[in-house]
Amino acid sequence: MVDLDGFKQVNDRMGRPEGDKVLRVVAALLDVETKQPSFVARWGGDEFAVLMPDTETLEAMVRSERLRAKLEADGILAAHEVTASIGIAAFPDHGRTPEEILRAADSGTSVAKRCGGNCVKVGSLSHTPEEQERDRHLLDAYLEAAEERACAPGKSALGSYRECFNQLQPLWDTITALAFAVETRGPYRMDHARAVSRLAAQMARQAGLTPKEIEEIRLAGLVHDIGKIRVPEYVLKKPTLLTVQEFEIVKSHAAWGAKMVEPLSVNAVELIILHHHERYDGKGYPAGLAGDRIPLGARMVTVAESFHSMIADLRYKSSRTFADALAELHRCAGTQFDPAVVTTFLDWIQHQG
Repeated sequence: MVDLDGFKQVNDRMGRPEGDKVLRVVAALLDVETKQPSFVARWGGDEFAVLMPDTETLEAMVRSERLRAKLEADGILAAHEVTASIGIAAFPDHGRTPEEILRAADSGTSVAKRCGGNCVKVGSLSHTPEEQERDRHLLDAYLEAAEERACAPGKSALGSYRECFNQLQPLWDTITALAFAVETRGPYRMDHARAVSRLAAQMARQAGLTPKEIEEIRLAGLVHDIGKIRVPEYVLKKPTLLTVQEFEIVKSHAAWGAKMVEPLSVNAVELIILHHHERYDGKGYPAGLAGDRIPLGARMVTVAESFHSMIADLRYKSSRTFADALAELHRCAGTQFDPAVVTTFLDWIQHQG
């Protein structure tokens, strides 16, 4: 769904004939950029629908970003300050009926509008008010993390938020779109990425790392599983044990995730994502690194993800108690987990009471 930003102001200031001219420009651009068998249709006063057959969510994101950039670059649209908020939904991930797909895509445009417009967002799978409220809190967490990363230490977040966030907008649009896409596909609750991000950052702070390192770890924790967007839905949600071949597909998500963030030029985040499934004893993947050869941030994200996975309400198994999860971390220190990182985490838990 393509929802035009600023179109109402064109009609109000310059009249409907000028608004019609803007609509014709948008329609022509969408038509040129949308190759067959895809097609474009007028959906509402300032909305267009683009149907892309046989297109996965990630490819739709790339193509939609290309459409958004074309609209932003057009001289006539720029003169009228018209851009596009684009929402994406895919069958069968976001619904089984045309109505469900349209509702999910519309939720994507709503998120894009909330983020200031002129961006691409993946629609939500949520249908109940409770799930929609949870999604809203997740979005707030993403924006909060963006603010903390963008604004320099000691600088007033309230006074500098808009400036800092605007500078980070292209990076963050991509990050949040991917994060939302993964959150809707995995077996975890919608707060899994937020929890991993928060716990890993707390460990980094407890260990005395620099503000820059803490924020890199926080961001990596937020999107550590973006590579799972390349893993088939039936594998992610399979209620029984995976076959050897299926497990190999799942293991590929670490490398895919690192590849996806490579254009963002944040090397530390890329390495954390690539190696967050390595084990301290060298029996992990994808590179079989051991000990201190594994990036420290990856070792912290591993502990945070494992802990939250144990206590979270997963779709395919019962969660453990808080005490059981802590005991499991202690038991696996030196094999799966870095003992020093586990100690740091346990110290932080004890400090929190």
